Formats: sequence, C-alpha cells, structure tokens
Amino acid sequence: METKITKLDKPTVKYIRERVKTAVSPLAEELGVMIDLGNCTFRTGNCRFQLKVAVLDPEGKPITEEMDSFRSNAKFFGFETDDLGKKVTVQGQSYTICGFNPKSSKYRIIAQSGNGKKYKFTCRSVLRALGREVPDWL
Repeated sequence: METKITKLDKPTVKYIRERVKTAVSPLAEELGVMIDLGNCTFRTGNCRFQLKVAVLDPEGKPITEEMDSFRSNAKFFGFETDDLGKKVTVQGQSYTICGFNPKSSKYRIIAQSGNGKKYKFTCRSVLRALGREVPDWL
C-alpha cells in the first residue's frame, strides 16, 4: 500500500493485521511467547484489535485462557488439574480436554477432537467419561 490510509474497510484492516503480525513476530520470538491479534472491530475511521499474549508450555504450545480457567476451577466441579490434556470418549468419539468456560452455565468443558475442532460438553458427561462419580448438584 503506497498511499496513506484515509478510511478503513475490510481489505485495509486485513492489510493492517498482517503488517502488525509481521512487526510483533520478532518480539514474540525474543520473549518466547505467542502474540495474537485476536478479534477486530472497525468503523471507517478506527479499528480495535484484541491483543492476546500467551506463555508457551514446555512443548512450545500457548497456554490459553481456557487452560488456565480449567486449572483454577477443576476442583470445584469434580475434576483434577491433571485431567487437562486427558483423552475421553463421549458418544463414541474421542476428545482431549483442553479447557473450561466459566461463563457457560451448562457446557463448561472444552475438548478438542482429532481434527482440531473444539467442542463444548457438560461437566457431567466428561466426568462420566473419566469414570468419576458425578456430584448430585451438577
């Protein structure tokens, strides 16, 4: 883009996103973190990116909000913190527990299928899949 930007539209915001990603990439590498711009909202005169920074685990994968939330809330819902990353079978399909959504009242557990797609489950169904007793109040 050779001229100054005078208004924002979808292609221009996409261009800005790519330029910012390129600019922060060396910083992420230097600090050993993952930096992601996340969602963006824009109007013709301004835009806002949701900047996310995550520490990397020993395998080099980012530690997500959902992972932190699982570790913080596990005990309150009948789980152990080391259940994060465990494989479970629900309705004949295999999933890996990858997080917890505290804002959800019903589908709090986040699990990932083999193809990388994430799904939401009730605590009850995942506890059963782990062979655990389900508290009456759940």
